[in-house]
Amino acid sequence: MGSKKASAALLDPLGLFDVRELVRIEERLSDVESSLKRLEEELSIVEPLVKLYEEYGDCYLEKTWVKNKVGDKYYYYYLKCKGEGSIKSIYLGKEGEALTIYNEVYKPLITMARRISELKARLTDLANLRSELRHYAEEIWKVSDGLRETKKKVESIQ
Repeated sequence: MGSKKASAALLDPLGLFDVRELVRIEERLSDVESSLKRLEEELSIVEPLVKLYEEYGDCYLEKTWVKNKVGDKYYYYYLKCKGEGSIKSIYLGKEGEALTIYNEVYKPLITMARRISELKARLTDLANLRSELRHYAEEIWKVSDGLRETKKKVESIQ
């Protein structure tokens, strides 16, 4: 194989390497970093929901009956939450208002708080990956610089 054919064979894969793709990767990485920063800021705003979920996320509705002075039964509702070795009882009220609080406030709030806790864990994972991605992007740039220099040297030999 002649030197021109050998050089062409070596350069062929390098010719497929497009530096513009590195610029796109760098732009996407910057977009990811900006998004992560915004998410971290937003998470700090909803941090009380995370704490609420940690404290009240494992609760259930309990219906308790009592008798009034004339002996009629009526019901009170409590939110029973498992704490550190004990169960907290939070009075919700009588049936109508208690069920409204439970179904329209507590359940949606806990659902959102649970999701925020999951997102917070994922955000931590992404933040760790961000630094790893930055490292790989820098390595890709170094390699691409080396490839361009090698290609220039080979072209000057031909």
